[in-house]
Amino acid sequence: FQKVYLDAVWLEADFKEVGEEPPISGTRGSGTIFFSGCNLHCIFCQNYQISQLGIGQNAYTAEQFALLMLDLQSRKAHNINLVSPTIWSKEIVEGLEIAKERGLTIPVVYNTNGYDNVKVLRQFKGLIEIYLPDFKYADDKLALKFSGVSNYTKEATLAIKEMFNQVGDLVLNSDGIATRGVLVRHLILPGYIKNSIESLKIIREFSENVHLSLMTQYNPAFKAIGDKKLGKNLSLEESEIVIGEMNKIGFVNGWYQPIKNGAAVCLNPDFTKKNPFN
Repeated sequence: FQKVYLDAVWLEADFKEVGEEPPISGTRGSGTIFFSGCNLHCIFCQNYQISQLGIGQNAYTAEQFALLMLDLQSRKAHNINLVSPTIWSKEIVEGLEIAKERGLTIPVVYNTNGYDNVKVLRQFKGLIEIYLPDFKYADDKLALKFSGVSNYTKEATLAIKEMFNQVGDLVLNSDGIATRGVLVRHLILPGYIKNSIESLKIIREFSENVHLSLMTQYNPAFKAIGDKKLGKNLSLEESEIVIGEMNKIGFVNGWYQPIKNGAAVCLNPDFTKKNPFN
């Protein structure tokens, strides 16, 4: 590997109040590995320190990466959670093949912004058990303005369909822990709830049993600070409107983040710290 951020590995047990969705974090935690760099350049990215500024980069070989995953398995993580893996697909495939040959059996989560190439995703067939994609935009004008790509909606739609083709709907075990399938995320942006409503309509069409994670945790970060709309937290009113539309659209599976005491729960990490979530 080159420029891969792999020192940032934590179990949910170390920070009870933050983490992933309940079926991913579970009771023992998700073995989370953050990669540096990203194929999107979102102006509001909460992980901008490693996704765009290159803070904390460390080089690992594919074998070292495999050993890291096996160590997380030995620490009883529910899964291996690969965050922003897209640009490192070739190296990740190599590492996963080594790890699985050496006894990696817990599910591997491909935690992505959704802007993935179908041909690349097909390399992961049989190696990834759980896909955790974002679906950020139903409006490519917003995608270009905020993330630097003009074809997000089409490419993310095709990518998520491929994910469903590979692993199907989300499957939970008797303890409510995900073992296989797709869980689609959407982050509501303040001032752009129409984009959220249209995005939810697209997500609903992926499968009759599609599982949704609707996130209200937006708060200004990076280049969004000072922006007329994105420079503020999501409001309770905006959240309630989108949640209401979510119910009207007919979602029956999934999770959403309630806004507590009139404010969103903010999960901005600081990757200059040994534990960025403290």
